[in-house]
Amino acid sequence: MAIVDAKQLSARMSSRLANFDLGDDAIMQLAERVVVEGLQIGRFDPCIYGICIDYYTDKLPRLDRLFPKRGISKWEVFPYGILEWDHFRVRVAFDVDGLEGKSAMRGFQT
Repeated sequence: MAIVDAKQLSARMSSRLANFDLGDDAIMQLAERVVVEGLQIGRFDPCIYGICIDYYTDKLPRLDRLFPKRGISKWEVFPYGILEWDHFRVRVAFDVDGLEGKSAMRGFQT
């Protein structure tokens, strides 16, 4: 899992979200919004909230870096490891106009 910047992520999101008629400016703003220092993006998918991002880290996640981000619908942290929590998945659902409710219901179901 390589760390990506907003420009690299924007290119990946453009191809992944091509069916959703989002403009280049909207995708670039989204990419800038979802890049979080200290967390590596492992996967992103449209979800019922907009877009859900799976971040991974081998350090205890600093969730205070998420609080300044706007439009977060839901987040959860899952520690991997039984004896020692040495790897974490942080899943965050971001509100995105034009994506809400347009994907199959998987991931953050309530």
